[in-house]
Amino acid sequence: MANHALIGFAATAVAASFILRDGGELFFYGSLISVLVALAFLAPHQGMRWFRRVEVSLRRLSRNRGIAIVTVGVLTLIVVTLVTAIAKVPIPKVDDEFSYLLAADTFAHGRLTNPTHPMWMHFEAFHVIQQPTYASRYPPGQGLILGLGQLLGHPIIGVWVSAILAAGAMCWMLMAWLPTRWALIGSIFVVVHPELLIWSQRYWGGSLTLAGGALAIGGCGRVLKKLLNAESRLVLRDSTVMAIGMSILLLCRPYEGGVLILILLLVCAFAFAKSTNKPIQSLLTCVVSPLIVLLGITMAWLAYYNWRVTNNPFRMPQQVYVATYNAAPIFLWQKRPVPPVYHNKQMRDFHMGWELRHYLKQRSLSGLAIGMLERLGKILRGMFRLWPLLIPLLALPAALKNRWTQLALLILTLFASALLQVTWTFFHYAAPALPLFFLVIVQSLRHLRLWHWHGKPVGLFLARGCIILSVLSLPYTCWTIAQENRYARRAKIVAQLQRQGGKHLIVVRYAPTTINPVEWVYNAADIDRAPIVWARELGAAQDRDLVRYFGDRRVWLLEVNNRDIRLVPYLSNFNL
Repeated sequence: MANHALIGFAATAVAASFILRDGGELFFYGSLISVLVALAFLAPHQGMRWFRRVEVSLRRLSRNRGIAIVTVGVLTLIVVTLVTAIAKVPIPKVDDEFSYLLAADTFAHGRLTNPTHPMWMHFEAFHVIQQPTYASRYPPGQGLILGLGQLLGHPIIGVWVSAILAAGAMCWMLMAWLPTRWALIGSIFVVVHPELLIWSQRYWGGSLTLAGGALAIGGCGRVLKKLLNAESRLVLRDSTVMAIGMSILLLCRPYEGGVLILILLLVCAFAFAKSTNKPIQSLLTCVVSPLIVLLGITMAWLAYYNWRVTNNPFRMPQQVYVATYNAAPIFLWQKRPVPPVYHNKQMRDFHMGWELRHYLKQRSLSGLAIGMLERLGKILRGMFRLWPLLIPLLALPAALKNRWTQLALLILTLFASALLQVTWTFFHYAAPALPLFFLVIVQSLRHLRLWHWHGKPVGLFLARGCIILSVLSLPYTCWTIAQENRYARRAKIVAQLQRQGGKHLIVVRYAPTTINPVEWVYNAADIDRAPIVWARELGAAQDRDLVRYFGDRRVWLLEVNNRDIRLVPYLSNFNL
C-alpha cells in the first residue's frame, strides 16, 4: 500500500508540474507537500491532540446548518476585505473589466443602455458595442452586482458581495452531498483558493457565476436524492433555489450556464424515470413549476434587455459585438466570418492578430488537438492552483466507488466537452461547474483520511495537512495579488488630472509600430458628463471635430509606444 501511495504521490507531482508550469510555485509548494508526505509516514501521530480540539469545534459548529453557512459568509467577508486592505483596492487593467464597469455605471444610473455618442468612432473599445446603442457586450449579471456595489460606494463592494454569496452557496451545495462538517472543510478550500480570491479582487466576474452553479447543483442534488429514494414528498424550497441558481447562470454566462442547466435537467429527468414511486403531482407542483416560473421570468427580462440594447429581443449584445468586430467565430465548428471593417489599428490588430491566429491554428487535426489540450490545461491549472488539493487525488480511485462522485465526474466531463468547443477558454468560463470539482476533492479527502499504513494513520495526517497547507497558502496569494496591483499607469494619470480639477479630454495616439499595447480608451456610461474622456486619434479632420465638440475641456495628447507613455498638452502640438 505504501508503494502505491508513493507512486501516486510521484504521479501527482508530475501532474502538478504539467498543470501549473511555474518553476517557483512548483519548488515552493512541491517542497511543502514533500515534507508533509515524509512526516505522514515518519510521524503521523504529531499534533493529534490539537487537531482533535479543532475537529470537536468543527462538529459543534456543524450542528446548525444555518449558522454554519453564515459563518462561512462572515469568514469570506473577513478574508476578501483583508486581501483588499493588503493589496489595495483593485485597479481595472484587463479589457473585460472596463466593459463590466461600463455596464455597472449604466445600471447604477438607472439605465439598461446608453445612446450612441455622436463621436462614437473615437470611443470604440474592446468588448463594448457602440451601435445601435452604447453598452457592454457581456450579459448583465456581473454588471448588475457591480452596479449594486457602485451604489453602495464602490464597485469592489459588489465583487465582495458576489464572493460571499459564492462561498455561502458552495457550503449549502456541499451539504446536499456531504456531512455538514465536511461541507465546512470544502468551504474553507473555496475561501482560500487563489483563483477564487483573485475573482474577489477583480471586476471581470466568476464568483457570481460560481454562486449560481452552486445553487443549481445543490438544489438538483436534493431533488435527485428524493427522487431516487422514492420519497413521495418533494420540497418546493430545493427546486426554487435550483431555479434561482439557473437564473443567475443565464444572467452571467448563457452558454456555459445553459450547458450545465441542460445537463442537470436531463439528470433529473433520468432520475424521475428510474424512480419506483413517481410523485407526479408533487413533481409538477414542487419541481417543474418553480423552474417554469423563474426561468420564464429570467428569459423574458433578458429578452427585454436585449431589445433595449440591440433593438432585437432575440439578439444579445454579444452577438452584435461578434458581428461587428470578430475576425474568428466563437465556436470551433463555425465558419470564419467575412473580415469586418475596422476604424482603428488597435481593434484590427487584436481581432485579426491574436484572435484569428488562435482560431486558424486549430483548423488542422493536430492543431485542434493541441488547442484543446491547452484549453483543458488552463482549466486544470486554475483548479489546482491551490496546490494542496493535489493530495486528495491519492484517494480518488476509492472515492469513485461512491455513485455521487461518479455522477459529479460525469457532469464535469460533459460540461468540459462543451466548454472545449469554444475557440478560446479561460478559467472563469468553468465557474458554473466548479462546485462539482470541490465535491470530488472533499469526497476524496474523506477516503484519504481512512487510509492506514502498517497501522499508522498516514491518510489522516495527509488529510489534515492538506487543510493546513491550504490555509497557509493565503499569505502567498495576497502577495501575488498585491504584485499585480502595482501596475497603475492609467490610474496615476486619472489621479493627476483629478488633482488639477476641471474637465479633460485625452486623445490617445498609438505609435505605428506598437502592437497590441495596453488599451487606454475606455469611458464612463455618460461620456459627455464624465470628468475625463478618453478618445482615439483618428486623423486631423475627425480629431478637429472631436476637440470642437468638447470645447469646454482641457485637451491632452497621450503618446503610447511599446516602451513608454507621455502626456502633453494637445494644442501646443497642433494648430486646429
